[in-house]
Amino acid sequence: MKIATYLLLAILLFGVFRTHRSVRRSVTEEERGMAIRVSAFAWLVGFIFLIALIFLPNKQRVIMMLPAFIFAVAFAKFWRDKRARMRRENEERVNLERMKRVN
Repeated sequence: MKIATYLLLAILLFGVFRTHRSVRRSVTEEERGMAIRVSAFAWLVGFIFLIALIFLPNKQRVIMMLPAFIFAVAFAKFWRDKRARMRRENEERVNLERMKRVN
């Protein structure tokens, strides 16, 4: 049981570090707000998943793992693409401002 406790503690610390890093690395306010919302949603879903692992019988735990893994991968790709699009739009906006005439 000690190994499981240490593993959960390590995952918790990693999650806190990644959330803090994600918010800190945000360039614009829009991106920062999105990072906070996505992090809150991920923490909520992770907590629900952990509760389900605790209370479900063994067979249902195994059956739940595959959809949870697919959802986690899809969610990570969505977040990466959304962040890249927001940064690209911000760069286009900045480049457009630089190209305007001074006259």
